[in-house]
Amino acid sequence: MKKWLSVLLVLSFMLAIAACSGNNTNKGTNSPATNKPGNEPVQTEEGNKEGFVDGKYTTPITLTTVWGLNQNGSVFKEGESIEDNVHTRLIKERLGIDIKYNWVVTNTNDAYKTKLRLMLSSGEEMPDVVTYRGDMETVNMLIDSGQFMPIGDLVDKYASDTYKAGLDLDPTIWLPISRGGEKLALPILDYAYNADHVMWIREDWLTKLNLKAPTTLAEMETVMDAFVNGDPDGDSKKNTIGLATGFKNGFANWMTDIGFVFGANGTMPGQWNLAADGTLEHGSINPAAKDALSTLKTWLEKGYISQDSALLDESTGSELFTKGEAGIMFGPNWLPAWPFPDLLNNVPGSKYKAYPVPAGPNGKIGSAGGNPPANGYLFVNKKAKNPEAILHYYNWFFENMANPQPGSEFEKGFAEGYDYATLPDGSITADIANHPDLFPGLKDQTAPPLYYTLTYEGARIPTLYAETHVKLAGGAEAVTPYEKQEFNTRLKENTDAMKVVMDQKDIRMKNYYMGPLTETMQSKNELLNKLLNETFNKIIYGQQPLESFDTMVANWKKSGGEQITKEVNDWYNSVK
Repeated sequence: MKKWLSVLLVLSFMLAIAACSGNNTNKGTNSPATNKPGNEPVQTEEGNKEGFVDGKYTTPITLTTVWGLNQNGSVFKEGESIEDNVHTRLIKERLGIDIKYNWVVTNTNDAYKTKLRLMLSSGEEMPDVVTYRGDMETVNMLIDSGQFMPIGDLVDKYASDTYKAGLDLDPTIWLPISRGGEKLALPILDYAYNADHVMWIREDWLTKLNLKAPTTLAEMETVMDAFVNGDPDGDSKKNTIGLATGFKNGFANWMTDIGFVFGANGTMPGQWNLAADGTLEHGSINPAAKDALSTLKTWLEKGYISQDSALLDESTGSELFTKGEAGIMFGPNWLPAWPFPDLLNNVPGSKYKAYPVPAGPNGKIGSAGGNPPANGYLFVNKKAKNPEAILHYYNWFFENMANPQPGSEFEKGFAEGYDYATLPDGSITADIANHPDLFPGLKDQTAPPLYYTLTYEGARIPTLYAETHVKLAGGAEAVTPYEKQEFNTRLKENTDAMKVVMDQKDIRMKNYYMGPLTETMQSKNELLNKLLNETFNKIIYGQQPLESFDTMVANWKKSGGEQITKEVNDWYNSVK
């Protein structure tokens, strides 16, 4: 994703970050310390026929793909690039797979998505493998192109036990990418709970103003009022706000989130929630959303949130916090890795800490999350000469890097001088600022090769991250290489935040619609989303009265929403 704090090992075996992040076991092995031989790739007669023997293609094969360079995955040593680096060379050496990139773009302003869509609309032939993490519209376009194969048989024949166990954690992981009973993409596993939110607060501001962290929205308003009017930054100017928000992309986001305000009233916007009668309803039209909008309107009027909130996305909204302007921000556990290092650079002496999501007026607490541990998909071309190659590739990361064993080649990280270095006392570091000589060819940042991988972060065992950090937060000793890496390279604030997430895991409001775009969604989604977002914004900004919410709901229903609700529930009844 983004720019990482140099003193971290940059999440070589997680994230998100974010970061971050980041979403999230070995079958029959719940302990992070285990990595049994059952994780090894399945050796089949078919695999041997493909020339894959003892973990390597006897005759090297080429695997073509395309790529969008994200900020956290675009740091390279001098002389290296995404096409030629320690990752591509190692994969060719160990697996006999030569990764070739048909094209590479810098993924700003959704350039990767845009180019993929242009290829699809023009009928251009796709590479062997396409990796995608993002909006479901593009996922559906990739599926509907007809260029990619069902992967059920590939998983059965070639997937490692570890990957299969992760897929089995939540069978709904397949629903977004299934058509007619066929699975049409490989889910990229992420850490469970890694996207679930906590409330981050400027701890130094609380201390300066003699305040306690809020546990309810009412208490939060008191804190925000003090942050706006109590000069928490000590510059004698009224230039601070309470909450960093950015709802340009919606009202329940992965960072700078305000979905918790809706959750405190009993709904979650922008997703399909389970109603009391057992049916699915769109969270944005639930009457409880009206109460949340009323609260947000008041917050804007009182200066608790920025007047520019509707113009800011998650990243630009976070800058309100990292520049020292806002005192509270909602987001995942991994924000100490990114973007919070910017806060420490911009505001020397600043401190932050994670707290539980606050409760609403009736004691309700709600935050988006709890969905299957997947964060992206791998699409395999029907014309690929070696469609099984991507699973051999993924298996290798599960076997070697997801949870490395003591004494193994990768117990310290991917590659010395890239994502870690060894100090004279034998400990590892990613502190490039204080040890630049240990990272030759790099300047200000480490270059974690896991972020170059076709699966974004190598491989993640979903339960491993949360289990490890809850253990470490409780004061237990780090024993396994993975635990030691997390302990030595994570900030304590990150580890403590994961415990906050797990202590509050029952508050998560799951999106119950995990299927493809329905027929009416395909033609009406853009119109209906525009109607929802514009009305929400106008109510928050006082451009329309609160009562316009009811008119909007009626228009939403008659403009296709009612039919979509029927289609969503027909799907839900067919799979539950």
